[in-house]
Amino acid sequence: MSALYQMRYQGVTGVGHGAVYVGKGVVVGVDVTGARYKGTYATGANGGLNGTVTLISAGGVLVTGQPIPAGTTVPIILALPANFGNGAFHTVSVGGNPVQVAFDKIDDIP
Repeated sequence: MSALYQMRYQGVTGVGHGAVYVGKGVVVGVDVTGARYKGTYATGANGGLNGTVTLISAGGVLVTGQPIPAGTTVPIILALPANFGNGAFHTVSVGGNPVQVAFDKIDDIP
């Protein structure tokens, strides 16, 4: 399941995009604002992905509407289905607020 994904997200104050690697129990990525993502996950019995990712802000306003200074960390809770890389939107929790996120698989990474 190790692969690179395009990430698109939307919230109450706008939209954004970035890229994330998901594989070997690790999630690592970056988005257009310069924020970085780092976390871990486990694969559930149904093949879905459950984990916690930390967003490390570059500063500004999140799509949740929350203004945050650079360097602030925000928890993201993931509970995604096995086919999460198909481009469909899924709800994740960003600092306790819902955000719609879609992942499009770019390619496998060995």
